[in-house]
Amino acid sequence: MNNHSIILLITLFFLLIFALINGLFWMAEQHFSKEQEGDRMRRFALAERLIHHRSGNFDAELRQLMITPSSLSPDFLRSHGKNMAEFPFGQMLRYNGKVYFVKYLPPRFPFPPPPPMFDHVLPPSMGDFSPIVLEDLKKESSISVWSVMITIDILVLLFFAFILKKLTPLHRLKNAIINFKEGDTHLDVPIEGKDEISQITHEFNHALEKIASMKEARSLFLRNILHELKTPIMKGSLTSDCLEPSKDQERLKRIFNRMDYLLGEFSKMERFSSGEININAREYRFVDILDHTCDILMCDKKNITIKGEESALIINVDFELFAIALKNLLDNALKYSNTKPTLIILSKAIEICSVGEPLSEENRHFSKPFNRTYESSMTGLGLGLYITDSILQKHGYALEYHYASGVNCFRIVLN
Repeated sequence: MNNHSIILLITLFFLLIFALINGLFWMAEQHFSKEQEGDRMRRFALAERLIHHRSGNFDAELRQLMITPSSLSPDFLRSHGKNMAEFPFGQMLRYNGKVYFVKYLPPRFPFPPPPPMFDHVLPPSMGDFSPIVLEDLKKESSISVWSVMITIDILVLLFFAFILKKLTPLHRLKNAIINFKEGDTHLDVPIEGKDEISQITHEFNHALEKIASMKEARSLFLRNILHELKTPIMKGSLTSDCLEPSKDQERLKRIFNRMDYLLGEFSKMERFSSGEININAREYRFVDILDHTCDILMCDKKNITIKGEESALIINVDFELFAIALKNLLDNALKYSNTKPTLIILSKAIEICSVGEPLSEENRHFSKPFNRTYESSMTGLGLGLYITDSILQKHGYALEYHYASGVNCFRIVLN
């Protein structure tokens, strides 16, 4: 998942909120437990005082404190119970779900206890040597805290699931847009709900239908128009070949060849502008691509000065498309120069240089398929550089131009 994904950010946000809520409840539960322990200790201390200062309503006062004396022995509780807290004057233990307090015995006298007849005149602390075991009648209950915590956790998780469900169409919409970019226009993203995301998805489906309809109409129109135009051009070209050699015959042949060339240029430009051409890149030796380019140009390699051919440059390209891009550059160099063009093979670039007039500033914008300079040209419409630049961009390469000392130099940057 993308580090900047909305779903990831929302998930992290909910995890933070979930951890924060549970942390606060844990702190509240710990505070509640300490409050219960402090309250229990206060009641045990009051009960101990009541035991040592008994009065007529002793049992009622103990019941008010939710404390009662226990019949369990201290030794039994220490061996079977769980130690909860230990104090200088006693020990708190848990046994069988109940809490007990065992008061430590006071130090015994070095002499035997006094006779019973004198017991009533001695202080309670000196006359009572039996151990004290108190039982807490008040039930511990943190159910309310845990119930609130679990309820809030469930609500947070349900809200998180609801948000994820609402964002699911957005994820599908993103995948649909990616597929649309790859050329799949026959998409139909499911629509659920009536929120903004569902409305966007609905409009996206309508846009896809309209684009698919327009693309189909454009393809049909281009196929028909190219077929209808190529047929009379072919017939006219054949008819001109049957005429007697003359200036009119040569003029007609040039006209029909020109029209056929323009149709080819229009077809190439349309394919590139619509993104129908895909790259099938593999590793090839540049010299093999150059041989194929010369075959397309129907020219001998002797007409081109080649430097660096011994470098055995290997490039990862679509063989046919890269050959067309190279053909357009060499074709321009051959047409617009009276000397042999020079092709320089470098490790990171390929340069095609030729002597001639510099390109105008307007022609150096290779991203424009048409410009006024070529409107009256008999050799082309300025589409060659546009197509070359488009092919190189699809390969991840760049086309650069510079002019120095009367030499035009086009550079294909490979890295």
